[in-house]
Amino acid sequence: MIVLEDLRRVTSAAREHPEKFAAYIGSKQSAELQREIRRQEKELAAMRKRKAELDAIFKKLYEDSVLGRITTEQFQMLSGSYTEEQNLITVGIPQKESEIQRLRETAIGTDSFLDKAKRYTDITELTPELLRLFIEKIVVHEKEVKWSKHAPQTVEIYYNGIGYVGSGQQDVEETMEAPEPLQTQETEEPRQAS
Repeated sequence: MIVLEDLRRVTSAAREHPEKFAAYIGSKQSAELQREIRRQEKELAAMRKRKAELDAIFKKLYEDSVLGRITTEQFQMLSGSYTEEQNLITVGIPQKESEIQRLRETAIGTDSFLDKAKRYTDITELTPELLRLFIEKIVVHEKEVKWSKHAPQTVEIYYNGIGYVGSGQQDVEETMEAPEPLQTQETEEPRQAS
């Protein structure tokens, strides 16, 4: 079965070459993930800056009101336009912080995967427990030639914490030294992948 074969390939590579495996996953994840973390951090910095600006505006408006520079009606009208924005930012900042934390945790998922791979050294059958533990999702693409019994069909297996671990192409083999290549599904394999 394709999933079982790939799970054995990936966990074996993780156990036998942990440093290279981690470097491969890190390089694959880091570019995209770090870009997203930087983008979110810029948004968070902008939100914090705007919150400080709004706090300063409210302080100035309050002083003007207290000192009689503006009327109560003017204060309410001017402050009202900023209140909604301030409320949105107050709620948005912790949400943005949580999202950044989630992304950072995703970036260190390799260590967790390596730990699991070390615990499961002899995977002979695919159990519901193993699926939950290792597999995030499986994407089955259409055959290269529709309706053909012999056309290749690509299956992408995404692992918890590390995502898609290549396709057994040269880059994976060179970087990770995988013991066996990940298949591109051929004719007989669709019947087995149930």
